[in-house]
Amino acid sequence: MRIDELEPTPTNAAPLEIPDDLLESVRRHQTNLATLVASLRAAGIDEAVVEASIRSLVDSYADELTRAVQQMLRADARG
Repeated sequence: MRIDELEPTPTNAAPLEIPDDLLESVRRHQTNLATLVASLRAAGIDEAVVEASIRSLVDSYADELTRAVQQMLRADARG
């Protein structure tokens, strides 16, 4: 799957191939983000709070993604 094939398509998505090992994580986080935004907006939460909540979730995902990529690189190095 490529990043520009995700639903909804990320803004300015370039055709970047997502490794199969990361697809489940990418889909899970994309769903979590969409659910969070919809829930916060439906509750009438201020956009600044929505943005801060998104940033917090994205930061958490960045940590998880970094660990996953490092693990993949170590596995590749071992052959």
